[in-house]
Amino acid sequence: MRLILTLVLCCTALSAASAQTLAECGKSDGYAYYFTGGLVPAGKGGWQKDGVDDGRIILNFINGEVDLLIKDRTGTTRSVKQDSGKIYVRKTTYGLIAISIVYGEGAQATEDYVFQVDNRGNGTVVWTTVRTADDAINKITLMTAQCRGPR
Repeated sequence: MRLILTLVLCCTALSAASAQTLAECGKSDGYAYYFTGGLVPAGKGGWQKDGVDDGRIILNFINGEVDLLIKDRTGTTRSVKQDSGKIYVRKTTYGLIAISIVYGEGAQATEDYVFQVDNRGNGTVVWTTVRTADDAINKITLMTAQCRGPR
């Protein structure tokens, strides 16, 4: 509950409105480790530069709960909650906002996001994805993106 209070205080003007955007983050850059198998042939796995050029991550506070809107490399925007992701807000220090997500049956993926933003929503998000048990591509990613407050 203390972390939810931190999320509320992070935003300067949370009102009675049901939804508030805390931060909007853009293009992600980083690295991915690809495991061989599926669409990754032997000898082609390992670390590779990766990114989501047109991606977006939006941290929202809706009806007293956290949600993320994510625009992925396919151009699809999805709500983590509407996509059956279970969001866990983690205890943090130094004003960080840390969120872990576990996706349900079939997705076999987990994601972690750590936001370091000021009271206007400007800053950085660092995020990871662990995808296993996928017939196509199994990988672990580490990305970062710059964030700005809502305009």
